[in-house]
Amino acid sequence: MKQKQFETEHARLWREIDAILHGASLEMEDLPAYYRRLCQCLALAKQRGYSPALTDYLQKMVLDCHKRIYGSAIERPRVLRAWLLQDLPCRVREEWRLLLVAALAFWGVALAVGLLVWWKPYWAYSFISPAQLESMQEMYQPGRVSVGRGGSEGDVAMFGFYIWNNVSIGFRTFAAGIFGGVPALLSLFSNGMNNGVIASWLSMTPATRGTFWPFVVTHSSFEITGLMLSGVAGMRLGLALIHPGRLSRRHALYAASQRMFPVIVGAALLTVLAAFFEAFWSANSAIPVAVKFSVAAVCWLSVIGYFSLVGRAGR
Repeated sequence: MKQKQFETEHARLWREIDAILHGASLEMEDLPAYYRRLCQCLALAKQRGYSPALTDYLQKMVLDCHKRIYGSAIERPRVLRAWLLQDLPCRVREEWRLLLVAALAFWGVALAVGLLVWWKPYWAYSFISPAQLESMQEMYQPGRVSVGRGGSEGDVAMFGFYIWNNVSIGFRTFAAGIFGGVPALLSLFSNGMNNGVIASWLSMTPATRGTFWPFVVTHSSFEITGLMLSGVAGMRLGLALIHPGRLSRRHALYAASQRMFPVIVGAALLTVLAAFFEAFWSANSAIPVAVKFSVAAVCWLSVIGYFSLVGRAGR
């Protein structure tokens, strides 16, 4: 079809849409149907290679229709509020089975290995090299600035390092889950094992115990939760490939990624929040230990309460 004939055939539709967009017509209920037809016009114009002037005109009209139907940028705070108060916590609760598996992979392994090292300290060398254990022992000696603090500039530098380290671990755990979900599970297993060994090893000595636990107890509420959510999202991707149901594997993977998008974004935000506490709060020796443990209790209860209770009324 020639471009002139195409324009003549659809000119009435474009005029009606333009009248609605500029307030000359009040037939708003017809806009969704017009919008679908307009998208078809734009697709045909691009496919047939019509002039850039026509395709640009249609593209702008499509964008204006989209804003009118789905809302403008002014409504985005409502979307963010709905995501925080509905989508994220409800999606996590819907995946409670995978969350239970992630919790067992991390906390179960951490507790089992930690108790083993506590009763038989020499087992620590089977999981972590002697050099790493010695480095941890030195790092958490009382009065050591290298625990994570070095003035205001050092705090900012450590904040950047913690963001890179924590978020990268979370996203690697998520992305590796595409291989059947096994790498995501192994990442949780490995992190649980390392944390169990280090916590038990440093808790044996009163000096390092008094430095280690006040340092980790607060930010770990956000960091570990973010890691487990990354594992849940990664395992869901892997399961979509293993058991796609009536969908093709490509479409099943796409659907799973869309479903897990709020979860992985929430995991990233939690790890960034953990990095903030780790850099500016956890390593601050001027804060009394009792205050750190009190704030840690509030953080842990807040995380558990948020994912357990928020969004239930809306459903």
